[in-house]
Amino acid sequence: MEEQEELIKGMNTYNVIAISEHIYNRLPKVFIEGNTLVKVAVTSDFVNCASYRSHSGMTFEGCVIYQNGELEGTKGIYYVPASSVFSIITRRKMTRDLDEMMEIIKDAMQSRAVQGLELNKMRLLIKYDNYSVAVYDKYIKGKVLKFPLKGEQGHLKIIQVPRLSDLLLYEKVTQLVIYNHTITFEKEVVRFNNVTAFGGVAELIYNNNDDVVTAKLTSPDHGEVTVTLGVHELYLVAHPRPRRTVD
Repeated sequence: MEEQEELIKGMNTYNVIAISEHIYNRLPKVFIEGNTLVKVAVTSDFVNCASYRSHSGMTFEGCVIYQNGELEGTKGIYYVPASSVFSIITRRKMTRDLDEMMEIIKDAMQSRAVQGLELNKMRLLIKYDNYSVAVYDKYIKGKVLKFPLKGEQGHLKIIQVPRLSDLLLYEKVTQLVIYNHTITFEKEVVRFNNVTAFGGVAELIYNNNDDVVTAKLTSPDHGEVTVTLGVHELYLVAHPRPRRTVD
């Protein structure tokens, strides 16, 4: 028994990502593409929780979760189906100090609680920057999702995704250029507009043809790759933002 306990104690503590499989018949309105970690929104009702602080520390933005009078930082992308409970907007910077901003948020929440909104009893998402604070009581955090990978070229990924819940504006195209990758389709396909991406590029492509369509991927750094798009299937083309060199 002691030997077993010593074995357990001797194990290193580290994080391991586990993937739980779920079946989707509709594309979520916001999510993080799991192969590239690009944040994707197919709706305008979203909040991008990107944490930023300038070198001077006087310019910043981010998100926090407010509950029981406490603030906890959060990142990711959130679907917000309703407008903010309330917001504060100023023409000049409210503060140049992040700690002071946290106090401003707490004071604002306390004053609204006094007005009868009982915000202290709620779990709220708050988006802030130097000029504004927006508070949401209805929100869904986008999950990291790895849909089936159908093709890749360097860091460019082509992923099969389920159908859309809502129709988006679209155009028909035969070619896409993403960083230094060129994708040429043998027939016209549908490219949906109003897809917002953070941390890279994301394009939604739908093969509306009654036959499979071949997509040829070319790049000066990666040669040529061919991918087949299934009949009446939707695909996400995603590429994370290059850090140093275009790939």
